[in-house]
Amino acid sequence: MQYQKEIAQTEEYDVVVCGAGVAGFAAAVQSARLGARTALLERYGMPGGVLTVGGNNEIGLFYRGSRQIISGIGWELVQRLKVKGWANIPEFDEKYDHSQQNVIVNGPMAAAEMDAMCMEAGVVLLYHHTLCDAIADKGHICAVLAAAKPEMRMICGKYFIDATGDADLTAWSGGETQLGDGEPTRLQPGTLRFYWSGYVLSDVDKRQTEDSFRKGLETHELERSDYWSQEGSPYAVFAADGNNINHIPLNGADSLSRTRAEIEGRRSVARLAAWARRRVSGAEHIQPIACAPEVAARESRRVVGDHVITVEEYTQAVSYPDGVCYSYYPIDLHVHGEQTLYNISVREGAVPQLPYRALLVRGTDNLLAVGRCASGDRLAQSAFRVKASCMAMGQAAGCAAAMAADQGKTLRELSAEELCDMLKRQHAIVPEK
Repeated sequence: MQYQKEIAQTEEYDVVVCGAGVAGFAAAVQSARLGARTALLERYGMPGGVLTVGGNNEIGLFYRGSRQIISGIGWELVQRLKVKGWANIPEFDEKYDHSQQNVIVNGPMAAAEMDAMCMEAGVVLLYHHTLCDAIADKGHICAVLAAAKPEMRMICGKYFIDATGDADLTAWSGGETQLGDGEPTRLQPGTLRFYWSGYVLSDVDKRQTEDSFRKGLETHELERSDYWSQEGSPYAVFAADGNNINHIPLNGADSLSRTRAEIEGRRSVARLAAWARRRVSGAEHIQPIACAPEVAARESRRVVGDHVITVEEYTQAVSYPDGVCYSYYPIDLHVHGEQTLYNISVREGAVPQLPYRALLVRGTDNLLAVGRCASGDRLAQSAFRVKASCMAMGQAAGCAAAMAADQGKTLRELSAEELCDMLKRQHAIVPEK
């Protein structure tokens, strides 16, 4: 069957960013601030991705110990939220575990502040635009197609940034991608954020909760993945307000897998609610009042870039001649069916770098990829996928695309040294050479 349809075409932009998660947000703001005509496409009605839509309102890591390693647009967002009372910034010190070094923000207010920063910069916001294809010829993208109302739209551009998280733009434009380690069933599980009411935390006894959780597993009222961490306490089901509680099998690059995940995520919340009402003292009247609109993915497709960051390079903090930003987080692989994390620490005192070449997509000439789909092996990706790192590489990509547009250069002709100089002028922290 063949299908033809005339599609409305927008004006041509210098830079088109697909995906308004924290990486795409930073890329779009940076590009627009440098004078590039910039459009930001997003399938939801708000920016922020996992931070806002996904409900995981923790941002890490801007510091290693007391040393700040990521600044720029991401840190500006945090400071703006702090001034308004919407961000809790911890004490940054090596004596604290990395898990205690996240900045906690109010999700809805973070989305509002990202809106404001985009509009102040002159970004054209195209929310409720679902990317569905790309028009490309021999690795050169001319336009992307988005399902929108009242009609499908064609958004033309000179340079494109894939911030979809699942490398959708790369896949549709003919760029090279990888999926996990080649076996979709071994992808990291996702998590569905949910929110409770109807109980007072101080009325819930931790030991009784742990005992009743074990009984719930024995009677098959619960599944182990309903609270995934064996090292923690199921008390977190109540104390963490549904944040990072469950493990749901998910391939974010497959809509049928996503469908199954959403159904299973809600089943998991329903099991926990029924168990809590039946077996947990103090939670007899608990009410699930909301869930995030989707299971948040940790891993799906990654692009194959001009350079693939390896776990050895990351943990040893290799210095690259084209390093454009830092990233700091331990290797943090979640495995479905396992209740512990596969962690590898970064070399003592060192801070990993991300090279510009890992953002350049092999097989394309005007496309950069940022966020969790940037070019690295599975283990490296499990660390650099965190939000502050995504913001830093997003800002670097937005800067590169805007500079290339201004200078009439290809992305590969752009000097990494000039890129870093511009990033410093934009208040970003770049690796020391």
